[in-house]
Amino acid sequence: MKREQLREWRRTKDFYCCQCKEQVQLKIGDINIPHFAHRKDTACVADFSEGESKEHLLGKMLLFSFFQTHSSAVQLEPFLKMVSQRPDLLVTTKISKIPIEFQCSIIPTADVISRTDGYRSIDMEPIWILQTPAKFNTLAEGVGVFHFSKFHEQFFMRKSPEELVLLTFNPQTKRFHYFSSLIHVAGKRYIGIHRSLSIHYQTFPFAEPNAPSKDELERYAALFASMRNDFLQSRILLNRRGVRDPFLRKCYELRFLPTNLPSWVGIPVPFADAFQEHDCEWQLAIVYFVRRKGIGFHQLTENLIRKLMDCQENNSERKIQACLAYRNFLLSIGINSSRENVAFNEINIFKLISDRFLAN
Repeated sequence: MKREQLREWRRTKDFYCCQCKEQVQLKIGDINIPHFAHRKDTACVADFSEGESKEHLLGKMLLFSFFQTHSSAVQLEPFLKMVSQRPDLLVTTKISKIPIEFQCSIIPTADVISRTDGYRSIDMEPIWILQTPAKFNTLAEGVGVFHFSKFHEQFFMRKSPEELVLLTFNPQTKRFHYFSSLIHVAGKRYIGIHRSLSIHYQTFPFAEPNAPSKDELERYAALFASMRNDFLQSRILLNRRGVRDPFLRKCYELRFLPTNLPSWVGIPVPFADAFQEHDCEWQLAIVYFVRRKGIGFHQLTENLIRKLMDCQENNSERKIQACLAYRNFLLSIGINSSRENVAFNEINIFKLISDRFLAN
């Protein structure tokens, strides 16, 4: 609606909060988006939109218009009495109702989990759309190395056990940004593909990014190999603990030169994102464990892996799956002992990544 029409409404009508039923003000300035606000002396318990940023309000408006043309019906900030929650949008399709949360600010992980669990308790599967982080707004599209915080990671969508996708939306440019085919390297770093899509070409259900092309996979392999080499170099050059460093201590006892680590240690396998450390570290720990046990990799059972992982902090089922995937990979290329030397180069990494993504 035009501001002139809204000003006429404000002059002739009264407005009330749909939650607390108290009268609210219709504010129509020349800069901010027109909005309703409670009076200062009103205590409304509803988690409504007061205090939201301009980007959040604009994003909700754009997404509301988008869903109006791509769904049976859409409601803006409906109050769901069954769970006392108010999603930004509630989209109705032929088969379900879908809460949409457009998240612009950092909130505790516990809040995200609680709100998600609330929706699921009434058989609604929410979609969380993160506002595109400022550092990614001008990022070139294509294969690259991206840094995602713990806050970003909780919005990853898992298209398959190994396929991670982060969907974000920039209300200023009216573009969705996809970060797909993500491979965790270490810490906050991921190799992936960045693509963007105008809201005018978006579909619902949301368009899904294509699998990487051959050229993109070659770029993946080159980046992964380069970052592996950088990690090994840094562990020597920047190390201040000497052989007291757990990684270097294992290298010493296994008689491995850190810069000449077997090429099959530190390779990308499914579920590796469960570990925060570099693949070289947790995979070397498995090799060290097998050597100390005096067994071959074919004797590394799931029970033994579980015992090894029990010694780690933040143990999870995904870590077990990553270790099993690594063991199976070693056996597939004919390695049964830490003393075997099988060449594994960038071409092999390319094939490993290619098989992984093209299978999905």
